[in-house]
Amino acid sequence: MGILSTLFSRRTPSLLNPQTLKPPPRPTTSEPLPPLGPTPQARPTKRPLHVLFAEAVGLSEKTAPTDDEASETATELKNNLRQLEQEVKTFKEKAKGVPQKRSLYAAFTYQQPPALREPKRKEPEVFKELSPDMVMFAQYLYEKGYFNDANFAKGRKSFDPAWFTNFFAVGYVKFAARKFARDNQEIAKWLSGSALKQVAVFGCPSTHRSGVFPAKKLRKFLEVPENTVCSGCSLQQSCKFVNQSVWKFNTNNLDLVTVMEVITSYALESVDPQLVVPDEVKKSVSQLLKEVLKLSQTT
Repeated sequence: MGILSTLFSRRTPSLLNPQTLKPPPRPTTSEPLPPLGPTPQARPTKRPLHVLFAEAVGLSEKTAPTDDEASETATELKNNLRQLEQEVKTFKEKAKGVPQKRSLYAAFTYQQPPALREPKRKEPEVFKELSPDMVMFAQYLYEKGYFNDANFAKGRKSFDPAWFTNFFAVGYVKFAARKFARDNQEIAKWLSGSALKQVAVFGCPSTHRSGVFPAKKLRKFLEVPENTVCSGCSLQQSCKFVNQSVWKFNTNNLDLVTVMEVITSYALESVDPQLVVPDEVKKSVSQLLKEVLKLSQTT
């Protein structure tokens, strides 16, 4: 016992002394501690957006992407493509059970709508040469200054019948004739009544509003019934004004503008292609043109 107590008294104080229990010294360097576990591989850094923009607009030279960048971009594109293909496939599978939308026609008739017809190509309109009577009347209008504002006649020293080979020139003749009629209204009462009635009974030069209403006004003044004319007209199937009369129209005096609108349409052959104008009507139109020209020179 004495030996054990002596040994304990000599060794125990050194073990229990606080000075002997100091922690191990810490590293004095400022270097970071290495991470625990395996070190991950460094990922290639992407180039900043301002660098890419500067290269795109030419502010700096383009640098070739590294192999790591190219590989990463290709991998990203492949992943996006696979994802897009999967989404399309999923969408198609879901769309199989969804009923397709139908048009109102198919919903009410249980039939597919008829195929749309391709619009017909409008062929260019070809104008014939002016008749001798119309050439004479147009030249008279030119000499009286009714073509001064026409582009095709400006700077020309003489009248040329070849001007009237397009839509604008032919339309300008009608415009000049209407202006002439307003300036010479007094000669309307001297025109041949039989020639006017011959033209009025025949019908309208076309189904267009500009051709129908002047003809209807002329028939209204001459008291020609609309149903009598429309029943025998070859254009009644395509006309929207069949058997319709005009209202709010002064029938006390014959309007020369109305007369000129009708007879110039026939004289210029600006009529519907389906309409066949008989010789009697052509003679009456020629007679009226000559009367208008002669009366305007004497009044």
